[in-house]
Amino acid sequence: MEEQKTPTRAEIPDSDKWDLSQLFANAGKWSEDVEWITRTYPRITEWKGRVGDSAQTLVEVLEFEKQLDLKIERVYHFASLQVAEDSSNSEYLARIGQLQNLATKIAEASAFVVPEIQAIDDTSWERFVADPVLKDWKISLHKIRRMRPHVLSEREERLLALGAAALDGYDDAFSQLTNVDMKFGVLTDVDGRDKPLTQSTYSSFLLKRDRDLRERAFNQFYNEFQDHQFTLAASLSYSVKADVFRARARNFSTALEASLFRDDVPVAVYDGLITAVREGISPLLRYYELRRRVLGVDQLRAYDTYVPLVPEIETRISFDEAIDKVIASLAPLGDAVAGAIAMKQKENGAARFPRAATTHRLTS
Repeated sequence: MEEQKTPTRAEIPDSDKWDLSQLFANAGKWSEDVEWITRTYPRITEWKGRVGDSAQTLVEVLEFEKQLDLKIERVYHFASLQVAEDSSNSEYLARIGQLQNLATKIAEASAFVVPEIQAIDDTSWERFVADPVLKDWKISLHKIRRMRPHVLSEREERLLALGAAALDGYDDAFSQLTNVDMKFGVLTDVDGRDKPLTQSTYSSFLLKRDRDLRERAFNQFYNEFQDHQFTLAASLSYSVKADVFRARARNFSTALEASLFRDDVPVAVYDGLITAVREGISPLLRYYELRRRVLGVDQLRAYDTYVPLVPEIETRISFDEAIDKVIASLAPLGDAVAGAIAMKQKENGAARFPRAATTHRLTS
């Protein structure tokens, strides 16, 4: 009996891996940028007590934060992609941890900025935003000003910044559990071949015509989650508690209101969408009944909802074809977007195959 295994990254040819040297040539170059950020961020305190003095000082602190943010985004993107390559690599995890600690220190040092912006009186505010030096910041400043009722004192903002990493710890625990610790085993297909069941291959099993194989894949996959149900429930519980804490700390009525506020979406709109879906669910239910009859099953199960209904029509798209289609779909956005994606792909900007200990998104 032939058994296929999910390869490690070391077992995959370089031509089929993404090339992170486009971001940093090596770990040493990455460390140089991290060291620059570490040396530079304390300068933010030069504006403490002066943010609202004039439009010029306001734009200076905003530009300084932007410069820092761009550097941080680049080093964090590199480190997070490395963790996506191998979530069990202690060196990669240490880099993410280093950046999380650094981000906490930066947030602590800059905790005064937003409160000082919110403290600018309305008359001065109108004068500042009308100044040409802030023309590129009008939208950002409008969003900041909207948060005025929910911005705390400098001391309170500092405490929230210090606790951010601890509040978000549940997410790291969830990621390590589902991407590294959980193992889904193998499945024997109709040809007698043992194939690995992973978060990457799971959906492919649900497309198979063999219902027994689909059922085994479904049960084997979710049994692994069930075996960790209490750990997963605890992770979800602390996620909810963190959301509720932040919402209450910032004087929101609910965590939902807090989540929607930044995008300026009223809770009534969110509730209205749910109501509309519930009221319009009938066509979906009719479709599922049609699917049940076409498949010839007594009861439609979750693992029956992916398999194609017309077996005579089977479309397979190669990786390269998929990339071409994605690039073509971006054409209306112009060459700046589509061309950049095409160039990145030529430079090995994407990984072609799933790997062991890879970070995944769960199939819904």
